[in-house]
Amino acid sequence: MADTNPARALNVVRRIEAMCDFLEHPTITTAIEQHVPGSMPRAPGALGFDIPLWVGLGTVGLWAALDAFSERAALPNHKKCMPERFSAPYIQGTDGQSLKELDDLRHLYAHNYAGEADDEYFRHTRHVLKPDVPVPLTCGATFDGRRLGLDLPHLRAYSRTVIRVLQRFP
Repeated sequence: MADTNPARALNVVRRIEAMCDFLEHPTITTAIEQHVPGSMPRAPGALGFDIPLWVGLGTVGLWAALDAFSERAALPNHKKCMPERFSAPYIQGTDGQSLKELDDLRHLYAHNYAGEADDEYFRHTRHVLKPDVPVPLTCGATFDGRRLGLDLPHLRAYSRTVIRVLQRFP
């Protein structure tokens, strides 16, 4: 029996988004301010947090939450790529474009090297990302044609998209 209750998927998305809260927590910002040597940039990376990597992996988690939900909800196209699984009224505005980007990012981070696209990555057709072509993304980041550097606001933007899509289910 299909389960169209998005509560479990929403819980996963909110837990992924909470990673941003952790990295922005006053304790972490204080540690950065007080314990990073003056010769280093005062950023989480100085404490060993590779934000672009973790945010990229967070996008993989967002994709996984959508994937799990689409399978359990028995969406008509649940075997197809992510953007084809969801349709109106669940997708509105730029949500469809964001899902195409998430599908590409999932491959970029889960099957490639931390946001660096190589020829193997582009051997397969992608929805949005093209080799050597800069592409502005709905989250506010820009893929330069080979690399993508994501930051906390980008993960928040994709999280909000996924939450909007999931909340449109009864």
